[in-house]
Amino acid sequence: MLILRAALALGLLAGALRAQPFDYPSATAPTTWANKDASLPHHVAYADGSVARAALLRLNPAGVGPSYAVGFFCTDPRPRSASAPCADFLLAVAVVYCNSGALMTTSVVAGVPQVVWSANRACPVAEGSAAELTAARRDRRLSFDHPTDALLVGQSLRPGARLTTNASAAWSPSRLYLAVADDGLAAYVDARPPQRYYRFGFAETAGAYATYANGSLTVLAPSSSGAPLATIQLPAVGAGTVQYMRLEYDGHLRLYEWRPAAGWAPVFDVLRVFPDDCAFPTVCGAYGVCTDMQCSCPDAASFRPVDFRRPNRGCVPKAPPASCGSGSGTATRRQRLLPFPGLAYFNDHATSLRTLDRVSDAACRKACLDDCACVAAQFIYGADARDGFWYLQSEVLSLEMSQPEAVHYNSTMYLKVQATRAPARF
Repeated sequence: MLILRAALALGLLAGALRAQPFDYPSATAPTTWANKDASLPHHVAYADGSVARAALLRLNPAGVGPSYAVGFFCTDPRPRSASAPCADFLLAVAVVYCNSGALMTTSVVAGVPQVVWSANRACPVAEGSAAELTAARRDRRLSFDHPTDALLVGQSLRPGARLTTNASAAWSPSRLYLAVADDGLAAYVDARPPQRYYRFGFAETAGAYATYANGSLTVLAPSSSGAPLATIQLPAVGAGTVQYMRLEYDGHLRLYEWRPAAGWAPVFDVLRVFPDDCAFPTVCGAYGVCTDMQCSCPDAASFRPVDFRRPNRGCVPKAPPASCGSGSGTATRRQRLLPFPGLAYFNDHATSLRTLDRVSDAACRKACLDDCACVAAQFIYGADARDGFWYLQSEVLSLEMSQPEAVHYNSTMYLKVQATRAPARF
């Protein structure tokens, strides 16, 4: 049995939505909800196989349109049998569409429920499982201050909390996440060390947090007094609409809005990476090179596509470098670095494995070849190629063509591979 140890503050999630005669936004502890149609009469099966079973409902003040529900949701249907239409359910908060009879509907325009928070999303539950609301820890913030991959208007991203993406339509979490540090709102790939692909900086302030307000994503100091530390302007929430933002598997933080005539649609991309969208870490997969949003491998001699029909799936070295677990034998020693002038990498100096300032080409290559954790090195320089900086990387995700006219520096990537013959001398 899945235990929910906090009152689900659906009224808080709904913001200014007022109570309606037909909704049921609260429950008295102890209460148990079973994940069965017979137990939860307010349920809908959608045309694509998705299922929504509401235990609590906060109806739209207009009596029709997008509303908030807590219950069991399956939006990634993988049928087991006719009696169990979905294999995996989440106990979640979702935006659902209700008709004039205050019932959830399968309106084509409205689309399937938009899950905006879930409990233990990496461990979905099956048909017949149950959730229990107990009297322990009646903290209204316990759901609300720990988002998963989405934020609602009025919700905050607190210190220590993360938005973590879903890897795909499946429920397992991805390696991409967004967090607020003391000096910036930043997005990372969970690597060793984490690789940063976006940063919106501000004056260092311990305990800073971000709040999604109507028309902005604002970073505030803990006291919440004085001017905001940083603000990203967003499209305002229109009358009769609902918004939420979601960090998605491709690294984008997209703002979604429901509109009466069109249903749900993305209306804004919150994270603007520099110099363009080729700087997102998974756009072309590992070792894939992004050029004008087209994907390829660094070269055909040393790399091959993971899937020839899907270039965005990335590439693999034909002779991969030995891992750290290979020890210090011949396999580890017989490695070399392939130079690729004009290629760049999204990760910056502050989150690279190691940074070497103004050292010789030979010294940097030796540093990477001697470190089993180093699989690539980026050389950044200005007009003088003898005076630059080296950033060692522990993992290679998407690469991009360098744009010196935009970034004002030149870049060469060195990718480690296993030597097929006697190792080259540097």
